[in-house]
Amino acid sequence: MSIKVTVLKSDVEERKGSFKNDAGEMVEFTTRKQRAKLEAGGFAYPLDVRLDNGQTGYPEGEYELDVDSMIQVNKGVINLSKYTALRPLQKAAPRPAAQA
Repeated sequence: MSIKVTVLKSDVEERKGSFKNDAGEMVEFTTRKQRAKLEAGGFAYPLDVRLDNGQTGYPEGEYELDVDSMIQVNKGVINLSKYTALRPLQKAAPRPAAQA
């Protein structure tokens, strides 16, 4: 199964902030994301492609969700990474013309 993701803008939106954790300590954070859309099952959905610190943004274009590289297993439970991994969409090879 292939899940198509189209990166709509190459611009990376960055937001910094801080919060107080359960121990009462201030924790700084930065979120980085790009605007995209995800297409699956005949429907399109808005998607924020979340990027890790230092990860370069994706150029505008079509990709597929790289679920294999996003899977994390912890104590027998499968989770997906919070950071989106994309790989270039594999275009179907053109079929040769039928010979008469």
